[in-house]
Amino acid sequence: MPPAHLALSVQSSQPPLAGTLMWLGAIVAAFRRHHPIGGWLFFFFWQIVAGVAVLIVGTRWSLLAPRAWSDQAKYFAYALTAVPRIALLPAIAVVCAALLQSREWRWVITLRYLLILFTALGVATAIVNRFYFPGQTAADVAAVIFPAAYSVYFFRSVRVRRVFAESSQESVL
Repeated sequence: MPPAHLALSVQSSQPPLAGTLMWLGAIVAAFRRHHPIGGWLFFFFWQIVAGVAVLIVGTRWSLLAPRAWSDQAKYFAYALTAVPRIALLPAIAVVCAALLQSREWRWVITLRYLLILFTALGVATAIVNRFYFPGQTAADVAAVIFPAAYSVYFFRSVRVRRVFAESSQESVL
């Protein structure tokens, strides 16, 4: 049985891999900043792909089994907060792939909703974990920053409108 503070050990096992992938993506994004899918937009897509890779490699999947927990209330809290976000990140990746392939505006709208949902789930996770896993609060708050910032970005970005809205209109003509 793992101690309670290891219950959310996805973050503790991923910093070297996640940090390396983040810096690599930032460097490539800087070089691609003048391309339609460059700069922050490229960095977003990179973070999604890297996030799925880190999720697959870094998640302690055994913690999703009830038998790994002596306190079933903590298991329920962990599963309630972890499973939806674990499922949502690959869903966001699929929408990103569809968006990149088709460049249709409808995928931007879908992505916006998924990012808002991911942010809301992150806030709910922070609240639940505040009671069940108090040592996880800082990581939970940090995990909300990415989807919240990119939710705003996909609503306000001129580049997103130019690359996807104009591409969608050109394909209709």
